[in-house]
Amino acid sequence: MDTADQRALSSAEESFRAVAILGLGLMGGSLGLALRAQGFRGRLTGFARRAAVREAALRLGAVDAVFADPAEAIREADLVVLCVPVLAIPSLAESCVAALASNAVLTDVGSTKTWVMRATRAALGAAAPRLVGSHPIAGSERQGIEAADAQLYRGALVVLTPAPDNPPAAVFAVERLWRQVGARVVTLSPEEHDRRLARTSHLPHLVASALAATSGRDRVAEYGPFCGNGFRDTTRIAAGAPDLWLDIVQTNRPALLEEMEAFGERWCALTEAVRREDFEAVRRLLEVGREARRSMLGAADRSPPLGDSA
Repeated sequence: MDTADQRALSSAEESFRAVAILGLGLMGGSLGLALRAQGFRGRLTGFARRAAVREAALRLGAVDAVFADPAEAIREADLVVLCVPVLAIPSLAESCVAALASNAVLTDVGSTKTWVMRATRAALGAAAPRLVGSHPIAGSERQGIEAADAQLYRGALVVLTPAPDNPPAAVFAVERLWRQVGARVVTLSPEEHDRRLARTSHLPHLVASALAATSGRDRVAEYGPFCGNGFRDTTRIAAGAPDLWLDIVQTNRPALLEEMEAFGERWCALTEAVRREDFEAVRRLLEVGREARRSMLGAADRSPPLGDSA
């Protein structure tokens, strides 16, 4: 472990000594493995409804102890991470209120933030200021504890969406958690987070899904063998769990609709250019797409701007 990692470890352990991970799928399982890989010496507990998941989490070393009751998992925790699908976050948080330690801080990994923060704060009641929203922009088309990866968060961007009434120490603890596992951290308002992710994550998933469905609409045995890297690359994320993405669509509908309409306008322009045999227009549209990709990925490869806040 290098000097920077040692400093991060020391700071993190000043913020929390016991972490409870509620939900041990890809995100939760990876978080437990990542904390251990980075030398976290505190206690890791977990919650999962299915016995098979609990057994796998222990076998893989993602947690030290695992429970079927979330209240049992959090009793000693000073940091609780809600790693369940978006629509399940508020009810899970509510089930924990009575068992929260007096100094416990909560965060989540939800892919949408405006609805999640509003609904979860309402569910927490007086404990609402303890919730500091976060979203690690990391993941895989694979799901479940068996897909957990200790390196999932290294180099990933994590968005924090703190509320005005969050104690500074709570925000510090959540930020240190994500820095501990190698992530970069930036702060946005929940609304701005949802606008940006609608464009860069939620729209691409729906486009990939529609493309896969269109290409595979019939005669799969004949067309399937002709799928090269282009098809595989552009549709990979369509393999994601539909229920998880349905939650995202439901909770980020306004921002997502705006991006879907913008995509539809560009697709219609390209369709019309091909229909008219205006190949110069087609070339211009392809050039715009190529340059936009270069610009977006160039920005993604740079560190997030400092001071990008709500």
